[in-house]
Amino acid sequence: MRRSDEDLMFSVKEGNSTAFETITKRHYTNTLNFIYRFVNNRMLAEDLCQETFLRLWRSAPTYQPLAKFTTFLYHIAKNVCLKQIAKAQRTPYTCSLEAPVPNDSGGDYSLAEEIADTRYLPEEATIAREADAAIRSAIGDLSDEHRLVFVLTELQGLSYQEVAEIARCPVGTVASRKNAAVRQLQRRLHSRLDY
Repeated sequence: MRRSDEDLMFSVKEGNSTAFETITKRHYTNTLNFIYRFVNNRMLAEDLCQETFLRLWRSAPTYQPLAKFTTFLYHIAKNVCLKQIAKAQRTPYTCSLEAPVPNDSGGDYSLAEEIADTRYLPEEATIAREADAAIRSAIGDLSDEHRLVFVLTELQGLSYQEVAEIARCPVGTVASRKNAAVRQLQRRLHSRLDY
């Protein structure tokens, strides 16, 4: 029988590393996706995801199931992301698309190779890249509060109630921030993608 996340966290609270491995395996991918959509950088997202789970481990002694476990986890991830964003504003992160990145088979590849999309003709690929870049940029231009709500509701599929618990604000505030984020994205994307 599958143990609940809350039950596993109580085991982690007692120092059970196997329970922590189970929680990590269960939630790592969704947490990584959330963080990636928040920071828009794969390597940074992986680092921040590891930091999130490290903080989860450290917070286990004080864990209380006051909300769903995923709400607790995403709250930690949100704080890790916001801390990184504040740090990045002081020291911008740069990376060359041609810089070698190690892969699982021991070889290297470039980020340009990783993001290359060969499904389309060159013209279509250019348009798709421009659209994708415009969307990512528009999401990145949102305020931290609006981006958090948009990413959690639209890209992670969380309910307004869950997002309210993560953001520690009323459900009505989540709804208004989501509406404002959508309006801002529509305006920005309309001007950027109007060809």
